[in-house]
Amino acid sequence: MARYELPAVGTCYDHWRLCKSPAFDPTPRQRLVMEAAERALDAGRFYNIEVNAAIAKDLGVTKEQLARNTERVDGGDFAYDVYFARSAVEAMRHHRKLVATAQALAFQPGDKVGALIFNDGKRNTGMVVTKVGATGIELELEGKRAGKPIGLRTNVGAIANAIATAFDRGARKDTYENFKLMRLRHTAGPLTAMVAERLALFGAHELGEAEFLTALIRPEAMSQPVYRALQSMAESLDQAVSRGEDCSANFDAIHGEVVRLLDASPWTMHPDYGCVLAADVEDLDRQAVATPAG
Repeated sequence: MARYELPAVGTCYDHWRLCKSPAFDPTPRQRLVMEAAERALDAGRFYNIEVNAAIAKDLGVTKEQLARNTERVDGGDFAYDVYFARSAVEAMRHHRKLVATAQALAFQPGDKVGALIFNDGKRNTGMVVTKVGATGIELELEGKRAGKPIGLRTNVGAIANAIATAFDRGARKDTYENFKLMRLRHTAGPLTAMVAERLALFGAHELGEAEFLTALIRPEAMSQPVYRALQSMAESLDQAVSRGEDCSANFDAIHGEVVRLLDASPWTMHPDYGCVLAADVEDLDRQAVATPAG
């Protein structure tokens, strides 16, 4: 592991100035602190004093580094450095969540959202998407509030919360999870949705239909557990063909969709290496040639 270094005296703020921007590109030094911050947060550390102590131990921070500028800044320059690293990690995670929500909901102008209650507690009804930003995160809606027309600018994260609040307060019948599932089914299309509905029978039992749909809508980013479940489903369908049990409705269409999704995934079943990323096969071949047998 690289050795931890403090930023030059008086440069910490400038060093991290863009840390909350989605376009933030951390330097190797910043990435080192951010990765330690992620480990601390994932271990359940929350209060600054806990996070600071965990990162100091993780990175082997020296007493001299811990002591620098403590007379002017609470916790010194190290705590200031960690504060920004934590802020960067939390901003990065928040943005990833927004991206995932935008991909799941995949709003288009004209989509009906229904009743929403945002943080102001006011009920908005008949909300319809009128404009979607380039990333799918920012959007505009129109509807009614107290019987009067209203237009709103918001983001998908706020909409997800507004749907959940509206359900909790009896303003709509569907939960946010149900709303998201319906949006995923709509985006996936009927064939992919049928595959996702059956996949839990073949593996990745910890995943639900929404997780399977998310993976199948973007098969190029499919996880290995989903690929294995899909592979097992393909083998089951192949066996059905060999037994002459391929006459059921939609069998050929579902079989073809499973094959398409497998071909679009980044994984492959290799006779020697098992389930591996297709991009790694050449390197694995070279390693196998370079390693003497026995």
